Amino acid sequence: MPPSGLFVSVDVDSLDLYLSLYGKGGPGEAGTGRGSEAGASAASPASTSLAALTWELGVGRFLELFDELGISATFFTVGQDLRDVRALAVAKHAASAGHHLGNHTWSHPYHLIRLPASQAREEIFGGHEAIRTAVGVAPAIFRAPGYNMAPREYAILSELGYRFDSSPMPSFPYLLVKYAVLATLAVRGRKSGSIWGNPGNFLGPRRPYVRNGLTVLPCATTPGLRLPVLGTSLSTAPEPLFRYMLSSLRAERFAAIEFHAVDLMELAGDALPAPLAAQKDLHVPLARKRDRFGRFLGELAGKMGVWRPGTD
Repeated sequence: MPPSGLFVSVDVDSLDLYLSLYGKGGPGEAGTGRGSEAGASAASPASTSLAALTWELGVGRFLELFDELGISATFFTVGQDLRDVRALAVAKHAASAGHHLGNHTWSHPYHLIRLPASQAREEIFGGHEAIRTAVGVAPAIFRAPGYNMAPREYAILSELGYRFDSSPMPSFPYLLVKYAVLATLAVRGRKSGSIWGNPGNFLGPRRPYVRNGLTVLPCATTPGLRLPVLGTSLSTAPEPLFRYMLSSLRAERFAAIEFHAVDLMELAGDALPAPLAAQKDLHVPLARKRDRFGRFLGELAGKMGVWRPGTD
């Protein structure tokens, strides 16, 4: 039976991944994740520093918000971040507070579905083992970088005993915006870390379904127009659109709301690297974002109840 309730998750994508996303460089080569092979011990000092900042500020603020709201959430974790002692400390705190750490691969390669099979498996298994080793609990749910999945990845998850996947973003408007950004960067001669991917990943069902023995939990979109309901849209939408997104989900039996750790960070207030100015929601005041997220989650959690892996 598919789950019911509000599934709240935070993708802990380190700030250097955003630099790569907009073709601004960063410690890892654009499009290849941030580093090295799964399980390797070397880490770029710059990458490590940005990972620690992402966990301490972004994740730390979400933990405070969830504690106030009484919400148990899932933090989709990039395995190699846990090599940083500061990031690891926050991850352990999240787990001890009752939150789940989901698998977001080892190094967050946007082109996961294009990797050779052995490397794709290393990415998924490496993330899995990093989390299990760090907090003593194996992840039960996976989310692919950039929402891109293929049959091979589902087969790997099934082999590893996963029960849930929350990769799909069934939103055609989101796909159009993504393609527009990629096209603009290409015209300007900059290579993005993201990929064009498979459009089919953005056109599937809105509600949970089963694939390869896994229950797939698509990220929330509005009925009809399929506008994406995630941290970026909740923080930047005009108030009438914000209220529409909230009201459109009130009648749903299940909703998977996706945030990113960066959603509770500010460009100027947190003295973030200047190239991150391309991420528009970093210009939204932190207080406004926190208020929006609190109102949205508080109302839906009160109406639907909260679900996370391990509570079914």
